[in-house]
Amino acid sequence: MTIGSWDPTATSGFTISSSILDKFAQLANANQLTDLTEHLSGDEIQYQAPIMRLDFQNWQNAAANSDTQTLIALIRFFTIAEKQLPGWEGQEKSPVIYLNKLLKLRKEPLDKDMLRWIRANSNNRFLPNGAL
Repeated sequence: MTIGSWDPTATSGFTISSSILDKFAQLANANQLTDLTEHLSGDEIQYQAPIMRLDFQNWQNAAANSDTQTLIALIRFFTIAEKQLPGWEGQEKSPVIYLNKLLKLRKEPLDKDMLRWIRANSNNRFLPNGAL
C-alpha cells in the first residue's frame, strides 16, 4: 500500500469557497494587508494556496455574483498575498489577472491609480494583464 503526498501546487478538485473570498475581501476593505499572517491561520495559508493557480473559468464562476468593489478588494488582497505568503506565487495564473479580465468584460476596467498601486505592490511581472 502506498500513501500519497500532498502537493501544494495541485489544483485538481480545488474549489473556490465564497466564504474565504468574503474573508479576503474584508481584509482588503479593512486595510489589513500589512501582515497577512496575522489575519490568516496556518491552515488557511497552506490549504488555500492552490487558489493562486486556478484558471479563468474557475474565477469567472466564483466571481459571477460579486460586485465591482468586491473584485477590486480581491485584486488588492491577491496582489499582496502573492508577495507575502509562501506558496502563493501565481505568476501568469494569478487571480489578479483573471479578476482584472472580469472587470474588463463588464466594461469596468481598473483606473490608473489602481494599476499603479498593483505595480508598486507586486513583483509579479505578469500583473495586472497577464502574459503579452
